[in-house]
Amino acid sequence: MYRLPLVAYRVHLGRLLGRRFLRLGHTGRVSGRLRHTVLEVVAELDGDPVVVAAFAPRCDWYRNLLADPAASVAWGRVARPAAARFLSEGEAADVLADYVRRHPRSARNIGRLLGLDLVDDPQAAAGVLPVVRLARGR
Repeated sequence: MYRLPLVAYRVHLGRLLGRRFLRLGHTGRVSGRLRHTVLEVVAELDGDPVVVAAFAPRCDWYRNLLADPAASVAWGRVARPAAARFLSEGEAADVLADYVRRHPRSARNIGRLLGLDLVDDPQAAAGVLPVVRLARGR
C-alpha cells in the first residue's frame, strides 16, 4: 500500500497528489543507483519544498542525501533538479511550528508515532528531526 504513491508517479499521475507530496530522486550511497521515495512536503521556502526525515538517521533517503546532496524532485506539475540543504535547528523549529499551525491533527498523530511532543514543543522536536530543504539544483 505504501508504494502506491511511487506507482502514481511512475505512470505520470503524481500531480494528482498535489503539492502536499513529492517524489524525491536520490543516488544510493552504496549502490550508486537512482532511488526514489515519496515524502510529505511540510513547508515551502521561496518556492522550494521542505521535508522532514522522521526516522533519521535510519532512513535511506536521508543517509543518501548526506552522502550526495544532488537530487531531483517531482512536485505537483514540476520536475527539476534539486540540492539538499539541511536546515539549522532554529530554522527547523520555525518550519515545524508552522506545520503544527497548519496541520494540528497530523502533527499530533506524527508526534505520537515518533514519541515526540511536536505540537507543544516544536523546538525540542527540531533537535531530533532533520529538516531538509530541496533547493533548486544548479
